[in-house]
Amino acid sequence: MIELIRADQYTKMLWKNGAGFTLEIARSQGEADFDWRISMADVTTSGPFSLFPNKQRIISVLDGQGMVLHVDDLPAKTLNQGDIFAFHGESQVQSELVDGAIRDLNLIYDPAKFHARFQWLNDAARQAFISSADLIFIFNQGGETQVSVEDDLFQLAAQETLKIEKKSGITSINFPKKQLKSCYVIELIQR
Repeated sequence: MIELIRADQYTKMLWKNGAGFTLEIARSQGEADFDWRISMADVTTSGPFSLFPNKQRIISVLDGQGMVLHVDDLPAKTLNQGDIFAFHGESQVQSELVDGAIRDLNLIYDPAKFHARFQWLNDAARQAFISSADLIFIFNQGGETQVSVEDDLFQLAAQETLKIEKKSGITSINFPKKQLKSCYVIELIQR
């Protein structure tokens, strides 16, 4: 099954720590808890991240001048646009904005139930790949982008997401046009 999720379908919700809002793009079933969730957050002030015990988190800066993350006792990690960083959901994380507000893309998932791949495609070349993932999300951060899944062609506007649920075997995905793109591909593989 393939679903185009438009930006106006995202659900605005309060952060778990109450310090801001997130736009939930997609999540697994379940009201109180989830096995995975993909969301965007507008971070307007430096501060602590919400805790998600027993989850893994992957984050990337979409817009803005970046942020510095202080995770537990690890060395500080600077994230600029397109940088990707993974950490444990129970980690103590303090963010420090570099120069003003940022928007980030987040994947939070249960590593006991899923493996995850999170990558940024940021060039103009035609691209094709195959995936054996159970769920694939293509989030378009740039201008309108054409994506082909098997024999179906989709136009993704800025901030739209394509959700692909595997039917069987492998899924063939193609960016058939030579055009500048800025897309994140998130793959979830059930354990």
